[in-house]
Amino acid sequence: MFSQFFGNYLRKRGCITLEQMRDVLALQDSVRVKLGVLAIDAGYMSAAQVEEVHNLQSTIDKRFGEIAIDRGILDEEKLSVLLGQQNKRHLFISQALIDKGIMTFETFESYLEDYKKDSGLSVQEFEALKTNDIDTVTKALVHLPELGESKMYVDYFALFVRNLVRFIDDHILLEEARKVQLEEFDCLIYQEIEGRYKFFTGVAGPEPAMAEFASRFAKMDVSGMDEVARDSLGEFMNVHNGLFLSKLSNEWVELELLPPEYKHNGSLKSVGVAYKIPFALPFGAFDFFIGVGSPVFNHR
Repeated sequence: MFSQFFGNYLRKRGCITLEQMRDVLALQDSVRVKLGVLAIDAGYMSAAQVEEVHNLQSTIDKRFGEIAIDRGILDEEKLSVLLGQQNKRHLFISQALIDKGIMTFETFESYLEDYKKDSGLSVQEFEALKTNDIDTVTKALVHLPELGESKMYVDYFALFVRNLVRFIDDHILLEEARKVQLEEFDCLIYQEIEGRYKFFTGVAGPEPAMAEFASRFAKMDVSGMDEVARDSLGEFMNVHNGLFLSKLSNEWVELELLPPEYKHNGSLKSVGVAYKIPFALPFGAFDFFIGVGSPVFNHR
C-alpha cells in the first residue's frame, strides 16, 4: 500500500507523471530494494552519505555495507537490520524511480520527509502504512463523522478493504471519504442492510473496470457486464456483507441482507447521510458508497 500512496503523492506534486507511476508499479516484482534506499528510509544515513558510499564503490572492491561500516556511518547492528529488510516491498517504487534516473537519493530523501509531514499520519500510522496494516491505515484515512455509530461503519470499510485484498487485488490506493448527496455512475452494484441499523453500500466504476473486478472474483473471464459479471459482483457483495453481519452477530446485533442490485448509467441520491470513498486498483478507479436509509436512483 505504501508504494501506491507515496507514488500518488509524488504524482499529485508533479514529481512524476501518471505514466511513469504506472510504469514503475508494473516493475514491482522485479525491483530489488537496495541498502541505500533502506538506510535513508530508516534514518540511518543521509542521501549525501549514501551517494558518498556509492561513489566509493566504483573505486573500492567492497560491498555497500562494508564501506559504510569502514567510514563509521553504519555499525554491524544497523547493517544487520537493513539486510533483514531487503525483502520488504514498501520502497520498491522509490528504488525503481531512482534506478530509472527519475529521482535521486537527495530528492527521495526530501520527498519522503515531506510525505511524512503532509500525510497527516502519526508515526505509528505511518509505520502501519509501510507494513500494510490495513485496519490501522483505513481507520486513519477514513472518517465518517456524520454517520451514527461511525466506528462501526469505519470497521465495515476496513473489512471491505481486507476483502479486496483477499479476493481482488492487494495493490489498493484509498482516498479520503467525502460526504455526497447526488452522484452519477456508469455501473453500480449495491446492497441494503436492515434491522437495528439500516444502511446501504455499493461499488461503482466504469464498465471495463467493473467487468475485470467481476472476472477476478469469479476467477473466470467475463464478456463485459453480462449476466455472469453482474452475478459475480452481487456474490461479492453477499460474501462481504455476510462476513460483516456474522461479526456483528457475535456481538448480539442481528441484521438482514436484502438482495444485491445492479444499476447502470444512472445517479444515486441519498435520502440521509452518505459518503463516497474513491479507491483505485491496478485495472481501474472505483467509488465506494456508504449511507443510511435507502438511496433513490434515476436513469441517465
